[in-house]
Amino acid sequence: MDADLALLDLADTQHQLIRRPDVTRAGVTPRHWNRLVQRGEWVRICPDVWRHALTPETWQLRARAGLLYLGRDAALFAVTSAAWWALDVPPPTTVEFVVPRGRRHLTNELVIHTTAHWDTSDLLRRDGVRLTSATRTIIDMAGAGCSAKVVKDAIDSGVRLGRTTYPRLVQRMHELEGACLPGVRLLRALLLDSSGESTLERAFLKLLRTHSLPRPKCQVVQRSELDSRVIRVDFEYPEHSLVVEVSARLGHVSDRERQKDARRRNPLQHAGLIVLEDVGGRELRY
Repeated sequence: MDADLALLDLADTQHQLIRRPDVTRAGVTPRHWNRLVQRGEWVRICPDVWRHALTPETWQLRARAGLLYLGRDAALFAVTSAAWWALDVPPPTTVEFVVPRGRRHLTNELVIHTTAHWDTSDLLRRDGVRLTSATRTIIDMAGAGCSAKVVKDAIDSGVRLGRTTYPRLVQRMHELEGACLPGVRLLRALLLDSSGESTLERAFLKLLRTHSLPRPKCQVVQRSELDSRVIRVDFEYPEHSLVVEVSARLGHVSDRERQKDARRRNPLQHAGLIVLEDVGGRELRY
């Protein structure tokens, strides 16, 4: 009984997972361990990794278990990595991993990808889990056959959450492109409109590109001469002293909302800028 409790305590320190050496460390004999497994008290989740029967088998637990088995030269891959970064992607039904191409003798129980570009600059840890950076994750998603919508949503949320930036995505894509990176064509098309930080901003950039209109500077920081406030605007054409703001709101019905808009707009107009607001994509107004 003491050994059983020691094993549970050990699992508590390892996200409810144990390996075979942990069984020995807890003082559980091989015979008793076999009985525990046969009775279903401990369930094998992947090679050499078990969970207690009362621990739900979530995709997060499978991800941790796979990395525990695979060791240091492994990371979460593509959609699995994106979900761990909390990007806007569907929860993974299949947990995927990536390892350096030189690794051999891996189990076929896990979905494992290999890469010749195992670069430590692409590897990070989040909540104790090794995964590819959000930038590399999005690039891998494009190459792994994810739909344009899934990759686009990952780009949008990655930029919005500060996990990556448009220049960083472009730079890393170009660095990897020499190796005939799959999905480059899709990624290039999506990155054309990725400087916006919301779906509406991306739609605005796409509208400009579709009609062969000049591309503005995106997410420009302005400093108010009236009160030294920092104001970030969606788009700017500095050569025309023109600022364009887009908003998902379809109306500004309260005095408080109108005052807030005015406080934001007045310093820009005081600086000699023309401010156009595209509200909900329906109207453009001064």
